[in-house]
Amino acid sequence: MKINKRNVFTRIRKAVLSFTVVMIISLLSMTFVNSLQAEVFTATAYCSCKKCCNKDPSSKWYGITASGRKAGWGTVAVDRRLIALGSRLRIEGFPKTIFRADDVGGAIKGKHIDVWFPTHRKALEFGRQKLVVELVSG
Repeated sequence: MKINKRNVFTRIRKAVLSFTVVMIISLLSMTFVNSLQAEVFTATAYCSCKKCCNKDPSSKWYGITASGRKAGWGTVAVDRRLIALGSRLRIEGFPKTIFRADDVGGAIKGKHIDVWFPTHRKALEFGRQKLVVELVSG
């Protein structure tokens, strides 16, 4: 069986190039996701109701976040390109609460977070605010 050295070399070169590109993208995304220290975000609010989440209360997924945890006080929806799910956050105006990035939302893009509240009324009262969000290490 004759092996064409040129084809082997071309395949190896393509594999190495693909691997290098994947590694660079992975390293850059980890650096970007973990680079947040304290920045101003637009903060909105939501609750588990059908209006906010489009889930029926009789559904087994009602009140369940993207990370699989039940939504509760301290739950925040984030853009996971900026903040990794599971990250702990401190949000201006809530000094006694360490929030957890457990959810995502279709409208949550870039420097925008969505804070979970127990009632729709409380979520509406919160409105839309510009707040400092800080990644809590450890």
